[in-house]
Amino acid sequence: MIALLRYETAILLRSHRWVFPLIAYGALILTGATGGAPVGPPWLALADGLDWSAAMVIPVLAFLTRSMLTAEPDASRACVSAAAGPARAQLAALLVALGGGVVLGVVGACFEVLLNPSVSGHSVGLLDNVGAAIAHPVTLAAGLAMTGVCLLVGSAVGALCNPPLLRHPATAMLATLAAAVFALASDVSPAGAALRHASNAFSPHWPGAVQALGAACLLAVAWTASVLVAARRDSGSAAI
Repeated sequence: MIALLRYETAILLRSHRWVFPLIAYGALILTGATGGAPVGPPWLALADGLDWSAAMVIPVLAFLTRSMLTAEPDASRACVSAAAGPARAQLAALLVALGGGVVLGVVGACFEVLLNPSVSGHSVGLLDNVGAAIAHPVTLAAGLAMTGVCLLVGSAVGALCNPPLLRHPATAMLATLAAAVFALASDVSPAGAALRHASNAFSPHWPGAVQALGAACLLAVAWTASVLVAARRDSGSAAI
């Protein structure tokens, strides 16, 4: 499995399909950072910034997952499936995409801590922002937990709305975009419910246990469906 993960990572990096999600995430984070400091204590500004960076992970990771699932040529995928098994190959692709999302989520959280002037209430230096974040470890941990929930939902969206479940490129892209928006805007979505609950509480923005469990179950269902359909597709291709 480690060799598969290395191979899929190399496929993603060499295809340069990670560039657009990276630029999009940077632009979205910068857009949120220019919104001005909210009224309230410094920790509330940090919590709002972390929630914004977490929420933006959903569409970015969904499209990064699409990039990962469509980056490998058909001939290469057939060889990898024959050597390691189609289910393991598909699982490795999903894991690599999720790992990329984790990196983006951590970078986004670091940006909110280091460069967002609203963390300490006014425009100051990096050390002051870091000190303000360290002074509120519960808020920082809650923001990272929220990022984790959004990572699970974003990965599930990417797995459900792209090959092998949806093979037509236009349909898959539109479905990915629509599902990402739904995941952010609807309380039916674990991430949307967690973010909405956080915005209504004048306290550190922890996601609820129900939302976290729902996100984990959604990811498990999405990945299982993607892996099973990929195994059937690649096995059928090999038989032909």
